[in-house]
Amino acid sequence: MFYPISTSHLSEFEYKKYARHLVLENIGDNGQKRLKAAKVLFIGAGGLAASGIIYLAASGVGCLGIVDDDQVAYSNLHRQILYKDEDIGQLKVHVAHDRIKDINSQCSVHIYSCIVDEYNCRDIIKNYDIVIDTTDNFQARYIISRSCYLQNKIHIYGAVQAFEGHISVFNYKSGPLYSDLYPKNLNLYTKKCSVLGVLGVLTGIIGTLQAVEAMKIVLGIGNILSGYLLVYNVLHASFKTVKIVPKMNCNYYYDNKLLDSNFIDYSSLLFKFNRSDVVLIDVRQPEEFGKCHLSKAINIPLKNIKLRKTIDFIRHYIIDKTIVIYCYDNLRSLVASQILYKNQIKHYCFNNR
Repeated sequence: MFYPISTSHLSEFEYKKYARHLVLENIGDNGQKRLKAAKVLFIGAGGLAASGIIYLAASGVGCLGIVDDDQVAYSNLHRQILYKDEDIGQLKVHVAHDRIKDINSQCSVHIYSCIVDEYNCRDIIKNYDIVIDTTDNFQARYIISRSCYLQNKIHIYGAVQAFEGHISVFNYKSGPLYSDLYPKNLNLYTKKCSVLGVLGVLTGIIGTLQAVEAMKIVLGIGNILSGYLLVYNVLHASFKTVKIVPKMNCNYYYDNKLLDSNFIDYSSLLFKFNRSDVVLIDVRQPEEFGKCHLSKAINIPLKNIKLRKTIDFIRHYIIDKTIVIYCYDNLRSLVASQILYKNQIKHYCFNNR
C-alpha cells in the first residue's frame, strides 16, 4: 500500500460529497483520507491534463500542482475541456487554478508558469508524491523521467497522436523507466499535433486513464500499469498491452553494439534495400500505408504484429530475409520491434530521423 492510513479528518460535507466513494469496499473512509493527503503534480496543462485535473480534484485529492507556460488558444478548445472562449489569451495555469477551486474549494493548488528543464524540474517535483506527465515532447519526458528516478517519484506517462493513445507508469517499485521504452539513442523528435492532428475526445480518455492509475497508487488497489505500455486505438475500439523490458534485464537495450546493429539510418536502409533479400514491413494502418509508403514495402499494422498467425508467417516465410520495420514517426515501429524481439525474430528497425 503506497499511503499509510492518513490522520486527515473528513468533514461532514466531505462525507456527503464523497458518499459514493465511501461505500466502495476498496476505498471507504481510510481510502478517502488517503486521497485527501495525496499530492499530485501535472506537468503540462493541455488536453491530457484537462480531464485528469478535473477528475482528481472532484475525487478529493488534497493537493494538485500544475506546470505550464502556455496561454489558452482557440485551437485548444476542442480537447482541453478546462478552458472556455472567455479564457483565450490567459495563462493556462491561472485558469486551471480557478477551475479546480470551483470543483473542490478545499484542494490546495500550486501553479508554476514555466517550462520544466534540467535545472528546475527536481525542485518542482520534490514536494509531490506522483508526477503525471502530460507533456508533448521527448526532451521534457526524458527530463521528467530522470528527475523522478533521482527523487524516487512515480512517473505516469501519457501520449496521444491522431487516433491512438499510450499510457504507462514508470519508476514504480523499481520498475521500468521511460528510457526503457524509448532509449535516448533513438534520437526521436516530436511531431506536433498541429501537423498530425488528434481526436479531441482521445486526450480525455488517456488523461482520465492517467488519473485512474494515480488514484489506484494512492489507494493501494488494483494492478498498476508498471512494466507495460497500454495502447488504445479509437478507430478499432481496441486496448492492448505491450511488455516493457528494463535495460538491466535486456541486452537488446543495454548492449551498444546490438543497438547499433539493430537500428539503421536512411543511408543504411538505401544500401540494404538494393538487396533482394530485404523485406520492408510498414506497421502503420492500411489507410496511412495507402496514401504513402516505401517502394516494395508490405503492410502489417502494429495491431496485427503480435498475433500468433503473424509471428508464424514471419518465421516460416520471411525468416530467411533481412527484415526491416518502419513507420512514420518511429513510435509504432519501436513497439513492433519489442514484439519481434520477444519472439526471438532477428530484424532491423529503421530510425526515421
